[in-house]
Amino acid sequence: MRSILCFTAAVALTVCSCSGGDRRETGWSDTIAVEAVVVGDSESSAERNYVGSIGSEREVSLSFAMGGRLTRVAVRNGEHVVAGQVLAEVDATRARSLHAASLATLRQAEDAYRRMEAVHKEGGISEVRWMEMETDLEKARQAETSSRKQLEDCTLRAPYAGVVSCGDHHEGQEMKPGEVFCRVLDMERLRVNFSVPEQEIALIAVGDEAKATVSALGDRELRLRVADKGMTANPMGHTYAVHATVTGGERKGLLPDMVTKVHATLGDGGGMAIPMECVQTMPEGTIVWVVKNGRAEQRRIVVGDFFSEGVYVESGLAPGDTVVAEGRQKLYSGAKVKSRRVEE
Repeated sequence: MRSILCFTAAVALTVCSCSGGDRRETGWSDTIAVEAVVVGDSESSAERNYVGSIGSEREVSLSFAMGGRLTRVAVRNGEHVVAGQVLAEVDATRARSLHAASLATLRQAEDAYRRMEAVHKEGGISEVRWMEMETDLEKARQAETSSRKQLEDCTLRAPYAGVVSCGDHHEGQEMKPGEVFCRVLDMERLRVNFSVPEQEIALIAVGDEAKATVSALGDRELRLRVADKGMTANPMGHTYAVHATVTGGERKGLLPDMVTKVHATLGDGGGMAIPMECVQTMPEGTIVWVVKNGRAEQRRIVVGDFFSEGVYVESGLAPGDTVVAEGRQKLYSGAKVKSRRVEE
């Protein structure tokens, strides 16, 4: 009996020693290895670059309302014009004839009205007849106004001073009704148009300042202020259109559609920033895992603006906090943690 007990004890000791040896050989530990970042103040992480083009705050597209054959092209693409300057004309023969006929009818109606007016005052004609005379005169006036407008529409004039942007038009070309002949852009009120990816559009606000460089003019720098941003995305590129007013810089030599490089600082351009992989959204709010004294601690935070690499933190963290970026799925409150810093 004693020998059996001794044998059992020996087996137990052997098993324990083997188990302890396996534990040391496999390197098992209750410490969880994670990768972390140290929270600091960021000043340049929100700097972004976009490709834009020069445009105008005020521009108008001009066309011939009735169409017709071009008889005169008086401007070239890129030419500066003044208010009222003739840009182009179409054949006005028919419009001139219609206006002449309506003008003759109006003069006839006015003459008849003057002659019958004295008779009407003396009671020589009925009220019904007099109302017909007034109606005929008004119809003649409206017809003359309409035909005169058609005649005027045969000539395009610049509504204000600016630069002409037009296609390759020539005399003898047939213009369709409403077909755009050219655009006139007010180059004293310039803007830069550019597109922003959908994940960054929320960081662009009206009034934000930016700058642009024009490579065609020796990297000339322009100062910008965001005037408005589109509410509808481009379905192909998932981008939103942004328009920024040019507030400073030399404008001489700038032409419509010149390419620019836009440099913008998204959000507030500073503050505590952490990578997106640090953040978890839970039913109770947004949380991160913080390493404090070698232990894991769950921390609720309030996030601010987002940018492509991460998010700004408004509250819940302090500069110098160590936040888990990878390996947070294995953590629990109070877990022993061995962190390795991730270089951002």
